[in-house]
Amino acid sequence: MSARVVADENGIWTTESGGTHGFSWPEIAGAGVYVLEVPPNDQRVLTVEIDHVSGEFLTITGDFDGFAEAVAAVAARMGCVTPNLAALTPADDVVQVRPAG
Repeated sequence: MSARVVADENGIWTTESGGTHGFSWPEIAGAGVYVLEVPPNDQRVLTVEIDHVSGEFLTITGDFDGFAEAVAAVAARMGCVTPNLAALTPADDVVQVRPAG
């Protein structure tokens, strides 16, 4: 079973190895989208980090099924423009999406 991320009307949820984790929308304090280049071949890894109001966080990588859709849903929910994931580079500043208000 591959890892999957889903953003629904209740929040954002990951499923890995049969377990589900996530946060409801009111619990999300913000999110950041960024790119890492992993040695030795500088493999490009897209990552979104979802911050919980308690200080905990959920890290989701681009190899999760549903990643791009989940990033778009988080950005829309936060009132932000969806970042162009294909254009992001490690040199870019972290693209922050935060709740309005």
